[in-house]
Order: sequence, then structure tokens, then C-alpha cells
Amino acid sequence: MKPIKSNPNEEKCPACNGTGFPSVKQPVPGRRIYPPPCKTCGGKGRMTEAAE
Repeated sequence: MKPIKSNPNEEKCPACNGTGFPSVKQPVPGRRIYPPPCKTCGGKGRMTEAAE
């Protein structure tokens, strides 16, 4: 397995905490809600710093 190369310009998405999906309160035990991908990072979990 190849190690994942980390881009130094990328950082963990603050909206989803690096998971790629926003946190969702699960209704009852035994049922899972799978949220759509994070809109901030596009489901990647990492964001590239905006070049200024």
C-alpha cells in the first residue's frame, strides 16, 4: 500500500472536520442517516488554501 502524500498547502476542512461529510444527528439506534458530501470541501475532507 502506498503512503498518501500530503500536500503542504492542504489543511483539514473545518466544516466537516476532515471526514468529507457534515456531522448529522442519528435518529434511533439501528438506523443510519448518510449525509450528502460536505459542500465546503466537496467531500474530500481537505481544502487547499486560497492562493492570494
